[in-house]
Amino acid sequence: MQMTFDASSSVTLLFDFWAVQSPPGMVLSVLVVCLFTVFFEFLKMWRIWLGSPLSNTKCFRPSYPQPCDGSPGECISVLAPGRSQSSLAPIQPPADTPIIANGWMLHSVQTALHVLQVAMSYMLMLCVMSYNVWIFLGVLFGAGLGYFLAYPLIGRISTT
Repeated sequence: MQMTFDASSSVTLLFDFWAVQSPPGMVLSVLVVCLFTVFFEFLKMWRIWLGSPLSNTKCFRPSYPQPCDGSPGECISVLAPGRSQSSLAPIQPPADTPIIANGWMLHSVQTALHVLQVAMSYMLMLCVMSYNVWIFLGVLFGAGLGYFLAYPLIGRISTT
């Protein structure tokens, strides 16, 4: 088995039945590996979103008075009497905020997704360890594209 990168169009990926012997087969294999890597990045984003506290509760932002800008009569002090003590108390979400009824279910889903993520990462590592330049570039391009597409969604999902 060779241990240096090769730019040929023949390679065996992951399983014996995935033996690539032609340039069109290599192009198809690079696209499959690239899409697999994009899916891997979306899976990582989904796990981050599921683990965030905002994924299962509505966003609750308390309304505090704004600090003074210097004009008299229009300012409300942040530390107004009676308000200072309540602003130091822990903020409780409103009563209509949905709460996870079954924490074990979320933990089980997170565990299954973690196992899937580890399995996918090992498969991608084995693809790269085929030492084929085109497969390696497909993994890199898929990782970059997946990150570019998936990670801006975290802020959009958690603020809605």
